[in-house]
Amino acid sequence: MRTIQLFSFSLILFITACHPVKTPATPERILGQLKVGFDIDDTVVFSRDNFLIAPQMSDDPDQIDFGWINTHDSLHSVIIKPVADLIEFLRSQGHEVYFITARPGINGEAVGRYLTRELGFPIEKDQNLFFATKRKDPKTGKKYTTKHEVISELGLHIFYGDADNDMVAASIAGVRGVRIVRDPRSVKAYSRNYFGDTIAAPVPGAPYTEEKYQQFLAKGVGPYGETIFPLYLLPAEEAE
Repeated sequence: MRTIQLFSFSLILFITACHPVKTPATPERILGQLKVGFDIDDTVVFSRDNFLIAPQMSDDPDQIDFGWINTHDSLHSVIIKPVADLIEFLRSQGHEVYFITARPGINGEAVGRYLTRELGFPIEKDQNLFFATKRKDPKTGKKYTTKHEVISELGLHIFYGDADNDMVAASIAGVRGVRIVRDPRSVKAYSRNYFGDTIAAPVPGAPYTEEKYQQFLAKGVGPYGETIFPLYLLPAEEAE
């Protein structure tokens, strides 16, 4: 009986070796196709007004009702046209476009409907629209974006965003980060997480003054080595 069991076991091993278990196939790549990601707020959408009038959840200015925000873009937010034109160009060349935001996903379907109407192609939550909320680091106690995880899972090649965190997320994920220039009204409303903080008094965490910031824009490169879009040209008298 023992001999039969050993023979059966050996036979199973032999059959398994001849017919290896199939692993799930990875998505087929299309030759020459890029997978490009975009942040939403101050990258694709000027949403300052939506955030400023959103109901507050507490005395903490960071604690606002994102369920309300996600359903009110159609009333208080505006698509940033140069970026919308860029997205249209990329899609016309056959490239895939995704959206990744640090907003919580409550009522996130409304964001998809808004972007679909404004940009002219289907955008759906968990399909090409993802909500990557911040997570607290157990060692430092600070909150950091989790966008790099989604960027990696999607296999993106480029990620566009306005904030420092967007450039960090792109770098951690090992993809090219491109900085969208934040609207001056948004810089004034919430200057943190944008070239450190160009409005605050110079400190190690925010060393760049307005003058240095303009130099970054003129050169088309940011503090993380990222390309800046749209590129700003030097005034004619300085370019000569």
